[in-house]
Amino acid sequence: MQATFSRGELDPELIYRTDLEFFRSSLAECRNFITLKRGGLRRRGGTKFVAELKDSSDGGWLIPFEFGNWQYYMLEFGENYFRVFTESGRVGDVEVATPYSTSVLPELKFVQSTDTLFIAGGGVAPQALKRLGETEWSIAPMVFEDGPFLDVNIAPTNLTPADTGNPVPRMTSNSAPSGAVVSSNSSASAYQVFNRAAGRVVLSAGSSGWVRYQFPSAVVIDAYMLQAPSDNSQNDDMPWQWNIEGSNDGANWTILDTQDGQDTWASSEWREYAFHNETAFVFYRLNFTQGGGSTSNNSAIGQLVFHQSGETQTPFELTASDTIGINGGDGFQASDTGRHIRLRGSDGFWRWLKIASVLSSTVVTAQVFGQTLPNTVSQSIWRLGAWSETTGWPETVGWHKNRLAFAGTRAEPQKVWESQTEDFNNFSVSHVLQASDAVTAGILSGQVNRIQWLVDDNDLIIGTTRAVRSLGKATAQDPYGPENVDQSPETNFGANRISPIKVGSVLLYFGPYGTDMREMAYDLSADGRISQSVSEVQSHLFRNGLSGACYQQYPDSIIWAWDTKGSAIGFTYERQQQVYGMHRHDFGGVVECMADLTGTGSDTVWMIVQREINGMVRRYIEIMQSPFLGGAIEDAWHLDCAALYSGVPVNSVSGLDYLEGSSVILFADGTDYQAQVVGGVASLPNDRTAGKILVGLDVKARATTLPFPVNAQDGASLGRKMCVDDCKTAVFETGTLRAGSDATYMDELIYYEAGDAYGEPAPLRSGVLDQAIETRWEDGGQLALEASGGKPCTVLAVNFGQDMEP
Repeated sequence: MQATFSRGELDPELIYRTDLEFFRSSLAECRNFITLKRGGLRRRGGTKFVAELKDSSDGGWLIPFEFGNWQYYMLEFGENYFRVFTESGRVGDVEVATPYSTSVLPELKFVQSTDTLFIAGGGVAPQALKRLGETEWSIAPMVFEDGPFLDVNIAPTNLTPADTGNPVPRMTSNSAPSGAVVSSNSSASAYQVFNRAAGRVVLSAGSSGWVRYQFPSAVVIDAYMLQAPSDNSQNDDMPWQWNIEGSNDGANWTILDTQDGQDTWASSEWREYAFHNETAFVFYRLNFTQGGGSTSNNSAIGQLVFHQSGETQTPFELTASDTIGINGGDGFQASDTGRHIRLRGSDGFWRWLKIASVLSSTVVTAQVFGQTLPNTVSQSIWRLGAWSETTGWPETVGWHKNRLAFAGTRAEPQKVWESQTEDFNNFSVSHVLQASDAVTAGILSGQVNRIQWLVDDNDLIIGTTRAVRSLGKATAQDPYGPENVDQSPETNFGANRISPIKVGSVLLYFGPYGTDMREMAYDLSADGRISQSVSEVQSHLFRNGLSGACYQQYPDSIIWAWDTKGSAIGFTYERQQQVYGMHRHDFGGVVECMADLTGTGSDTVWMIVQREINGMVRRYIEIMQSPFLGGAIEDAWHLDCAALYSGVPVNSVSGLDYLEGSSVILFADGTDYQAQVVGGVASLPNDRTAGKILVGLDVKARATTLPFPVNAQDGASLGRKMCVDDCKTAVFETGTLRAGSDATYMDELIYYEAGDAYGEPAPLRSGVLDQAIETRWEDGGQLALEASGGKPCTVLAVNFGQDMEP
């Protein structure tokens, strides 16, 4: 008796290894059956035809988009476009242009946050794909702030800016050289707030007051710096509560930034402030309500420096004294356009710039972001941006501790960059490092191991071509950040580009050649993660190398994968119950992509299948249907590439042009009929009619037991001839099942019995089916089970008798 099939199909090299513990729970063949966590075999569900790819002559890719609140979409990516689908079909006429060619689609990595999908890879800048509405979608390059950057320049090359990003000129009076300065006390010296020199400017005799600057025309300001008076340590007259306000008429003001508790200023101390603003104003003012120190009089400041938003600045020249240290000595390249530069000012603070254009190998135009440069003095301490067309773009993306992490460019294949906490576009670090600042880490190894993927766990798990490492805290009690980072080796079994699958606390990933699957989990005795193969005894299923994988958690916890030849593999995985059942699947074509998506009642697996239809290559989007789990027999869906008609009884189903010329099964009110699709129509024979007709391609599910082990004192059991002459099969809600041998005859085990309703399909059977069957002596006591057509089949156990030669 074989009461469990939980191990699935065994490698042919092991079919005589009766000494293996799992031998009696394995099969010689398991095709289009899925092994259940509870031990049985269930015929897999068929597939539903959804749509043809936009261009069937080219490939495509599927990426899930789960917005929440039962709004789940599948995105069809093709040559420079994506379209949007739900289980009901295509969403409107949504089609959005993308920078991705078909050839790079399998390389893309993605993570999602609410209505935004972040995509890395494909040789282009990371993209943000957004759902703006049911039929309104967009994709655009992500806009990053302040980095990330390469290492600090150590060459003798200086960079000289021609401007500072400060839109206020060096004022010499309240109205020269341009604009106008006015203070609440009408001081004739108010302009000294903007003369770019340390000092002391009294703006009010009391604790409140203001100073404003009027531009000749409207300007967008998004940051500012304040300097305390040069003698503030004695008088403490610096305001500690204020607003920055904008106006276009000098009478009606909009508050742009508010600060409170800004006390204990040192003499000539600088402080920086930034705010979000996209509106241009003519007037800007510092309006304070608390100042003047303990006596609340003679409120004064040193300097006020505005920063014009980088996007609205006129680019200025940035000149390098040499090409040494710039792109390996080649100097600036045209591909550096848009690249960041970090420049340390003469005040010791870093600013970041963006290259607007490249004029020569030593001269670019740039805009300064964040804060204004203090002056135009040459600087030798600078860093070039790590990401650009010149150095390459990140190839993978992931989450870690509320940060968006990227990794692996062409220039730095072993580098990881993490954004600031909960600020996914910001890769800056503070003048005094904060725990929330961006993190940059290089993978330590004796050779260049390209980073293949990132997985969020308590640590960031990093898969490389030769090893798996983790990035986490150096000191457990301190918060994770740029000063508390450590990396550890986890295993020297490397990984390929396929995104790994996380099942609970276990990580399943694929070896560097895609020919094995490994399980990485924490082991108490080792006090760390260990990696072990879970595909060794089914290695034959991986010999072609895998192309991709996805995870269908509900209802059966199955990892679905497909190989380079387009064959599909299912892996039923329940580690706590020691269920590692692998099964192969034929979908009547070449599987080119699979992706999982939350569905109604269970997870769904979407597929792109290349089929030959009427002599032509067609590529279809299809959804694997749930196996039959009870109900009326006519509700079963076990045909592939199928369409369902439900309504008033009819004799034929139309709209089947996508199956033109194909032999199909019409599963009509629970009974199978064979037909041919002609002119997009398939008809029932003899003018029969039915109200529920599923039309699709037949699927044959097949399971073959292993050679029966026989104990013999003389060891002569191996090779002894045997045949199966009796079969008792325990089934559950089964409508079709055959048993026997291909070389002899496959006996049908489900048939009409006395008492069955006339004119209706035989009811689903549950219980033990007892049948005398015939196999060959050369079959070695192996038994084949088959199911096809539209009816369900679940096998719980098999007990078969053998006759053997003496």
